[in-house]
This record gives sequence, C-alpha cells and structure tokens, in this order.
Amino acid sequence: MRSSKQKIITAIVLAILVVPAVYLGVQLFAILNRPYRTETAVEYVMSDSVFADGYVVFDQTPVEGSGDLGYLVENGERVASGTAVAEVYTSTEQAQSRRQLEEIETQLSLLEKSENTSGTDVDMLYKQQQNALYDLLDCIDMQAYNQVGEAGNQYLLAANKIQIMTGAVSNFAQAKQELQTLKDQVQAQLGQPATISAPVGGYFVAADSADILSLTREDLDAMDATTLAQSIQNGDGVQPLEGAGKIVTSYAWYFYGTCSLEEGKKFQNASSVEISFPGVAEKTLPATVESIELDEEQGFAKFMLHCEYIGADVLGLSLEEAKIDFESYEGLRVDADALHIVDGEKGVYVKYGNLARWRKIQIVYQNEEYLLVAEDGKVGTDNELRMFDEVIVEGTDLKDGKILS
Repeated sequence: MRSSKQKIITAIVLAILVVPAVYLGVQLFAILNRPYRTETAVEYVMSDSVFADGYVVFDQTPVEGSGDLGYLVENGERVASGTAVAEVYTSTEQAQSRRQLEEIETQLSLLEKSENTSGTDVDMLYKQQQNALYDLLDCIDMQAYNQVGEAGNQYLLAANKIQIMTGAVSNFAQAKQELQTLKDQVQAQLGQPATISAPVGGYFVAADSADILSLTREDLDAMDATTLAQSIQNGDGVQPLEGAGKIVTSYAWYFYGTCSLEEGKKFQNASSVEISFPGVAEKTLPATVESIELDEEQGFAKFMLHCEYIGADVLGLSLEEAKIDFESYEGLRVDADALHIVDGEKGVYVKYGNLARWRKIQIVYQNEEYLLVAEDGKVGTDNELRMFDEVIVEGTDLKDGKILS
C-alpha cells in the first residue's frame, strides 16, 4: 500500500515539474524559430566619417634628464619656463619617501574636506558613499587599478562626513596631527632631491607617457601622398621619448594623413571637420582642413588638418589612427538589411500586432550597416516610419498584411 502511494506521489511531482518545462520549451522553440527578427527604430546620430592613419605634429622641445625620476607636475599641465617638472632620486628609499609623502598629503587634504559638511545632509552622504562603493567595485572588476585610489578616497570622504554629521566624532584634529608628524619625518628622509626644470613654457608630457616624432612639418609638407603613406606604414620618425619628457610649446597641432582617392574627395568640399582618436583620445575636437592633395594615378590622397584644442591624452600622440567626421545626421536608425524596394519605392516592413505592414521611408544618411530615416514619420505620407516601430530586419516572403507566425 505504501509503495503504491509513493508511486502516485512521485507521478504527481513529476507531472508538476515536467508540464511547465515542456511548456517553456515549446515557447522557446517558437521564439527561437520565428522566421523573422525585429529591431526597434530609435533616435540616433550618425556621422559621415573617414578613418585614416597619420602623424600628429606638435611644436615641442625635449626636456633633458636621466636617472630615477619622479614627476612633480601632471601630464598636460601648463608650466612656465624654469618650473620644476621632475626630481632625481639618489636611492630607492628616497623615491619611496616621495610617494609616501604624496599619500600623506592626500590623506591630510581628505580630512580637511571631511570636516566641511555645510550644505549637505546625511541622506545625501549615504547615497554618495554607496555610489563611491559601486565605483570602487567597478574599478576592481574592470582591473582599472590606477583609478582605485581615487574611488577609495571618495568613499572615505563620504564616510568621514557621515561621522561628523551623526556626531560619532566632532573633528579629526588628532588624526591630522598624527599625519602632520609623520609628514615631517618623511620630509626629512626625502631631503632635497635635485630637480629638472622646464627649458621653455608650455604643456608638459612625461617621458614614460609618449613617443616623440622627429619628422617636422617641413618634412611632411615635402612628401607626396604615396611617400607619406609609405612613411606612415613604416612608422618613420617615431622614437621613444627620452630624457625627462617634452614641452609642447603651442596649443595648435596638426594631423598629416592619407586615405583613398574617393575618401580624399570628401575633404575638397569641407573647410572644417571633427577629429578623434579611437581608443586613445576619444573626445571629438574641431579641426580645420588646411590642405588636400589627390594622386589620381596612385589612387591616394594626402591631407593636413589643423586643430587648436588640446588635452593630456592628445599631447602623447605621434602616429595614430584618426576618425574624421565630416557631417552629422539625426534620424531613426534602421538596420540596412531591413530595406526593401517595392514598386520602385524604398521602405521597410514593421511588426504591427501579428501582422507585417509596409512603411515607406526617406533615407537621410546610410552606410554599410545602418540607414538613418527622417524622424517626421506619418502613415499616409512619403515617410511613414515612426519612432519605436518594430522594424523587421530578417523575414521570409514578406508582404503588406502578412500574418507573422
């Protein structure tokens, strides 16, 4: 009797488990085997762009120096002639003392800021502490260890302010006094290292942060498109930056590049463009087209751009791939595979309920991957696609009014 009851209970349990699993499997099979795939039409900005390798050219002066160096200014920081930009350590202990001194000064500054709680409330501080913790964990997760220190300091700053606001402590006077005593001891151990000064005024770049280009603007101006393309391919003139670093003496810089003849013709109709360097200097900067030379016989074009915006990430460049944007367009982004031509009209099919509906479109811009469609879509006009329409990117035997299985 007991055995029969157990069999019945087991059968019921299996039925409870199997039926949902079978239902889920059927649904997944139906979804994964649909003969169509959709993509939502959303607002987007696309640029008519050219990617080109080339030389980044600055007016620059080397900063002489050698030995175990420690830097006193940040990369990209503007300095005057004679400013101490680095110091030379005579021992490992001296270099360690400088790093320890910098950390102590950071902690002292942190405690000073922690005591200033005006204009804040506890709830805001708890939120700042939580956000700082998330940032810290993100840095660790992404292995961005150079950012861990700053993220950790932001967490401590919020935590310290919470202690002041909640009355856990009244101030950090004792901690500051202990740090000041330690600072004096470390300062004595550091002594007075010899310093290296900037020979001219400008923007400082440390030796370990950049290469240097020995080719001048005159050298590059003298090259034709084919010669420049070969020089870029060989990496001519690019050398490790020796000494203590370099001073870029002007905020103006130039980019000499080559591209195909067809791409080069775009420069003929442009007086200004935007330039960025994917992966190394992502910020888009305005630039002026100074010259363009087309070599019809070899199928190359040589161009030179002039930019007067600068940053620490740009200052370290020498031979790079640039992304050059000519014009930007706004509209609804659609996968290029969704385009159909019916009775001579361009359009797409959209999923409306369980039906496929034909929508005429007006293309603002397109490349190999996407179309950009005008945003003022209205059914019954020459442009019928609207924002958030589910555009059918893949489908078989599509036609207006077809029932989608």
